Amino acid sequence: MKKIIFILTIFSLILNVSCITDETCTQTKYVKLTVGFYHVKDTLDVRTFTPFGVDSMTVQGLRIDTTTNQYHLVDSILYNNDKTKLTSINLPLDNFATQSVFRIKFNAIIDTMTIRHANLNDYLSLECGCIVTHSIDTVIVTNHYIDSVRVFIHNVNTLNAENIRLYK
Repeated sequence: MKKIIFILTIFSLILNVSCITDETCTQTKYVKLTVGFYHVKDTLDVRTFTPFGVDSMTVQGLRIDTTTNQYHLVDSILYNNDKTKLTSINLPLDNFATQSVFRIKFNAIIDTMTIRHANLNDYLSLECGCIVTHSIDTVIVTNHYIDSVRVFIHNVNTLNAENIRLYK
């Protein structure tokens, strides 16, 4: 009888330990680039940057066609905002390329933002696998509506920190 109780106790301990979930799998695995919008105000000797809300904006991804070497719109619209004022947006970077390009339409004015980045595999665990994080190298924008750009935090990961600031 004691052997059976001992065997059942060992079996229940092994079963209990094997059912413990890995906490890293419950954490978010979505890696998004956060872009904030700021207004530049120059006075005599002070330059201030204040967040501003964009009320009418559409964002789409662009992908290059290697045969024609031209950019084409990706099917999905990442943002289509015409009601609320957005002070920041989250954009996905391309996990399989070292450059991500976005078409940003402010009212009727169109700018293009090109982000050059390195893709890094971040190992989470055996059960969860890897996620792809990014390291921003440079950001290039056309200056139709956007005045300038600054990379604030180069590492793009799951923390939702503001990576890029676009100035108007």
